[in-house]
Amino acid sequence: MRRFVALTLIGLVAATPLPAQFEGTITMKMTPSANSTTGDINMKIAVKGDRSATVITLPAAAGPMAGMEMRSIYDPKANTMTALIPVPPAMAAMPAMANAKGIITVTDLSKTAVPGSSGGGDSKMEVRKLGTTEKILGMSCDDYEVTNASGSTTRMCMTSALGRFILPQMNGGMGRRGSGAPSPAWAQAFGNKPMFPLKVWNSDGKVAVEVIAIDKGSVPASMFEIPDGYVDMASMFGRRP
Repeated sequence: MRRFVALTLIGLVAATPLPAQFEGTITMKMTPSANSTTGDINMKIAVKGDRSATVITLPAAAGPMAGMEMRSIYDPKANTMTALIPVPPAMAAMPAMANAKGIITVTDLSKTAVPGSSGGGDSKMEVRKLGTTEKILGMSCDDYEVTNASGSTTRMCMTSALGRFILPQMNGGMGRRGSGAPSPAWAQAFGNKPMFPLKVWNSDGKVAVEVIAIDKGSVPASMFEIPDGYVDMASMFGRRP
């Protein structure tokens, strides 16, 4: 009888479908701090299973690159973040650039000094689940509070339905490998767990990040491919610039 019950339970577990991975585009708005001059930043994150590609329109603070789109591709199997940074015409005309459309920087997440990148989260941050839930754009999320080493707190509503949230820094150096944190400090508290913020509040209660649209649909494979005309500065010069 016990064997029959065990086999029945195993059969039920095997027959239970796995949760479908999200595929579509998430539109987010980031509001910098009051002393920032960049203004609001909109970005679109294309998600296909466990891969994601983030497209950010560079703000006016980017100077000659203002208005251009920077795309970053997260590859979980290689554990890398590849940034495709466009270059203005004046830079593309330089002899070394050979009229390239842009440059490539690759960050090996396993070699960066990013807290939590191995999956355990940042030990210097305290993550507390508040026990409350919200519904944003029709999607449920759980409220968390993250306290960093200095005592500053950030509140966020996180969902596990959209995969891992990972965002490259726009001010990373050109041509450098393995540099720069790939996520905001508060996001590092969750490591590589599939946690995605639908809304984030600063310690002053103001909204810092929010998802403003979730569009389910097919994401083309080209979003995760490196287009022609982009050069790797590090390999071009045979060294780290």
